[in-house]
Amino acid sequence: MIRTLIAALSAIMIIGLGGCATPSTPATEPSASTSTAADISTEQSKDASSDTNSSSTVQQLNAIVPQTMAFGAPMVTYGDNGFVDKITEKHTVSNWNSVEQLKGALINGEAELAATPAYVAANLYNKGVDIRLVGPVVWGMLYVLGPADATPGDWNALKGKKVAITSPNNMPDLVFTYLLQQNGLSKDDIIPVNTEDGQQAMQLFLSGEVEWVLMPEHAVTITESKAKEQGINTKRVFDLQDEWAKVTGKTSRFPMAGLVMPGKIVDEHPEAVQAVIDEVKAGVEKANVGDPEAIKAIAQHYDLPEPVVTSVIPRLQLEMVPASEARAEYEDFLMRLGEVSPDIYGGKLPDDAFYAGK
Repeated sequence: MIRTLIAALSAIMIIGLGGCATPSTPATEPSASTSTAADISTEQSKDASSDTNSSSTVQQLNAIVPQTMAFGAPMVTYGDNGFVDKITEKHTVSNWNSVEQLKGALINGEAELAATPAYVAANLYNKGVDIRLVGPVVWGMLYVLGPADATPGDWNALKGKKVAITSPNNMPDLVFTYLLQQNGLSKDDIIPVNTEDGQQAMQLFLSGEVEWVLMPEHAVTITESKAKEQGINTKRVFDLQDEWAKVTGKTSRFPMAGLVMPGKIVDEHPEAVQAVIDEVKAGVEKANVGDPEAIKAIAQHYDLPEPVVTSVIPRLQLEMVPASEARAEYEDFLMRLGEVSPDIYGGKLPDDAFYAGK
């Protein structure tokens, strides 16, 4: 099981919530090499019944999400909860593997629903891609693993230490850097070890070449399991959600990623927005309460024991919050990340039209 997880770790860390294109990359410009939705492997597909078809208002609601448990958990039952069946003839869930692929699917009409990191959604919108935020779903799942004898929350312990960072200047790194600064430190006070992927970061940590590693769930759990297998004692020294609360005075969460829809769908079929919200809320609830069938499906998809899935899900901080209700937290998050990388969300906060379902 561990070998299978290690093989998948690179994708977990780089795509979706583990990392995404920075403003310096062509994440918001067209690309001739953009993959289409046909290139994405379908995880699940379900056609509505003939009775549902007769009353549907949207031809299809195909969703594309990153290969992370954070979206695998709430989306594993997408289409099974009865809400999207009321408005569409067809619904599928597929994976995107790069922001270019995500953007291409949205622009070319190959997806009606997509999961994106928070600032990628705003960045694409500010660059002219007509998408609307349905609402955040993932509310923070970042940790720093370190020595077992380290004091939790002691940022000074990082001074002069090597810290493995996957996909520098992307989501986990931006949050980590912001928190460093808020605790009186900077990247100059540590020794950042930039890695190409999550597997490399984990290997450096387990080999002792670095003492600390920044990771999202469920990559953290994978690394902890492998460390235990090798007799290495580790500790989640920094829960970045709790550290966020300490420096902001807010709750221990931030709107890390959410769902978007093309503007055309939102404008022409506003009922689809509520249907998606209700559908995903139902999926999130099943995951959060440990619904046996949902846990089994998630475990099978990620080749994990069910008890591991059950233990990881609470740390994913899943909650489907409509965009209009989440706007204040969303904007606050963007602006704070903007202190680290000013252009990360496109240079300005999205306007009112960005927030669907008002």
